Amino acid sequence: MEGTNDPIYLTYYMMDWKKVGQSPSEDRCVTCGRTMFQVEPITSRRRIVYEGRVCHSCKFLYWIRKN
Repeated sequence: MEGTNDPIYLTYYMMDWKKVGQSPSEDRCVTCGRTMFQVEPITSRRRIVYEGRVCHSCKFLYWIRKN
């Protein structure tokens, strides 16, 4: 995903989840309460790093700016 214009605007359906690295996180989904997965960091063209959290049950994805 390196070079994506603005990862903050990527939605659940725009990601190829078979190719994106994920690991369990301690965060819970605000909708269903299930454990969310931490998404591997993605860097924008402006060198801004984003880390994501995803709930595959609800199809909910949000991004956190890391720098």
